[in-house]
Amino acid sequence: MSNLTVILPAAGKGTRLNLPYPKEILRLDKDHALIDNCFNFFRNYGRKDVEFVVVINEHKPELLTYLAKYKDRFNISFIYQDPSEQEYTGAIKSAKPLFGEYNLVLLPDTIMKLKGNNDLYTLVKEALTETGFTFLYKKENSEDVLKTKGALEINGEGMVINYCDKPKNYVQYYNAFWCAFAFRRRTFNSCIEFMEKSTLQQNVDPKEIQNTPIFGSKAIEVEDYIDLGTWAEIRRLLLSYEENNKRL
Repeated sequence: MSNLTVILPAAGKGTRLNLPYPKEILRLDKDHALIDNCFNFFRNYGRKDVEFVVVINEHKPELLTYLAKYKDRFNISFIYQDPSEQEYTGAIKSAKPLFGEYNLVLLPDTIMKLKGNNDLYTLVKEALTETGFTFLYKKENSEDVLKTKGALEINGEGMVINYCDKPKNYVQYYNAFWCAFAFRRRTFNSCIEFMEKSTLQQNVDPKEIQNTPIFGSKAIEVEDYIDLGTWAEIRRLLLSYEENNKRL
């Protein structure tokens, strides 16, 4: 059994991009597709340390073919999202039979940059040993941005004290949004039930978070984060790649 199970929700239809292939394998250059960013965090690890669970739908055969490039390095399991489950929370719930003791959710249509020379595997394992749940987050003060994200209120000690998905009210109290999250198997049910209520815009008691391991959990700040679900963000990233290559 691997020490860390990385869950990649990839069952979305990608309607914002309208590509003829899965958005997760959108090429950023000739050797690099979006989903490779999730695997690159673990370039110094192998199958005894990390395994991957990819949640898919029936329209993603190209994704399975592409990820065969990692077959000699990692164990990769594929599981279909339960059609009765909605949103990213439903994708993660569909992967529950394949959870390990320590689990990390990365979104494969995003790019996340850690601060300094931090190692994601080490950061997550240490945080989960301490609290059983952790968000990786980016600071954000724009209310317009926070209204489109999984908004967090992080206190001065780096602990989560509030969460709301795409908040419509009291947005001024939030100061960050989540980019990824990790959990111990034992904390999953209470955390995902709370997050799912918010994602599905169900009524959530403001104090409900206090009954979950999310409340007071130590969060991990990241350097940068880009959601590549729109062409505007993809163009911005490709221009950045081009500029970086010109400097080399």
